[in-house]
Amino acid sequence: MTFIDDPELAALRAEAGQEIQANAGLMFRHKGTFTRSQNGRTREYPCRFSVRDPVKGSRDQVAAAEAFATAAGAAFRDVRVLTVHPDDARPPEGAVLTTPWDGGRLEVRSWSQPSDFTGQAIGLCLLRR
Repeated sequence: MTFIDDPELAALRAEAGQEIQANAGLMFRHKGTFTRSQNGRTREYPCRFSVRDPVKGSRDQVAAAEAFATAAGAAFRDVRVLTVHPDDARPPEGAVLTTPWDGGRLEVRSWSQPSDFTGQAIGLCLLRR
């Protein structure tokens, strides 16, 4: 039996999905549109989302954000963690939020692998001031 075939795990995944949906209004408090231009065309990605400062996360999230900032040549203070409502399409890497965010522009730079439990992925963004 694999994790995929485990009926108890499947039931827990379903329950987690229901809890995310039930609390979506609290978890994804913002609405906005990210845009990405490619080959002379601009595509829009409207979504509901949340943005966090990685300092408020776990030690692993802080370490990942620090490594990301170093690799991107950016200040750690300008890294933000993005989570998108599960019913909405995640904006691709390079997409920028069309409305100002915290005195700058929020740019999606990378996505984590989706969780095998909730299906949620974490986006790392740079706040361009």
